[in-house]
Amino acid sequence: MSESVLEASESGGILTLTFNRPEKLNALNDALTVELIDALRGAEQRSDVRVVVLRGAGRGFSAGQDLEAFVSLSAGPERLSVAEHLRRGYNVVATQIRTLEKPVIASLNGIAAGVGLSLALACDLRIAADDAVLTLGFSKIGLIPDGGGSLMLPALVGLGRAFELAWTSDKLGAEEALRIGLINKVVPAATLADETQAYAARFAAASPVALALTKRAFNRAVIPHFAEWLEEEAVLQEEAAAGPDLLEGVRAFMEKRRPAYAAR
Repeated sequence: MSESVLEASESGGILTLTFNRPEKLNALNDALTVELIDALRGAEQRSDVRVVVLRGAGRGFSAGQDLEAFVSLSAGPERLSVAEHLRRGYNVVATQIRTLEKPVIASLNGIAAGVGLSLALACDLRIAADDAVLTLGFSKIGLIPDGGGSLMLPALVGLGRAFELAWTSDKLGAEEALRIGLINKVVPAATLADETQAYAARFAAASPVALALTKRAFNRAVIPHFAEWLEEEAVLQEEAAAGPDLLEGVRAFMEKRRPAYAAR
């Protein structure tokens, strides 16, 4: 029997969900996305789960969308709709994270890239190993940040910094990410798991009503249009994917070369 692509463990009211595709740096595919949706839905229904932690097995949190899987879905006579791909997958995950009235913490080790980083940004809190590397990467394949990233990034770091990070897809180290407000806490890589549990335990011991209503209040105050924006984001991503830049960007990535984008 094959190993699950999402592992779950519990301790002291903390549900830890581990992306389990370490050989792919936990790149997200349909199977992992579906299991994550089911796990978050289950966490919402359980009163004994007080905090949810998302983490990645092996050397990274998540390298983002599995491009090989994406290319295979895009092949053939029935071309994959990028907007539908987002609507049935990452947009559901991001919405569940924001509407789950319990703390959701991303524990970041190694690389957090693309939609993997977007989902981490959708979480309430982020704790990172000191060797973590964060990058959006979408611009390198002719796309916009999705999975809620185009909303959460400027909400966290401000509009000017968000433009810079989204357009350049520069890599950020953990300390710089902490400095600009992208993450909440940096710890030694060797102790990330223990530090994450201790961090989560603080919230697991707090009043669940206070935490839930605070999250609801902040959602309504700062990102009341989150679900509506995910749909707008999907439409914009569909437009981006319809042009030649996505294919050129993915080919360049696979071939490890600089993409050659044509002027519009």
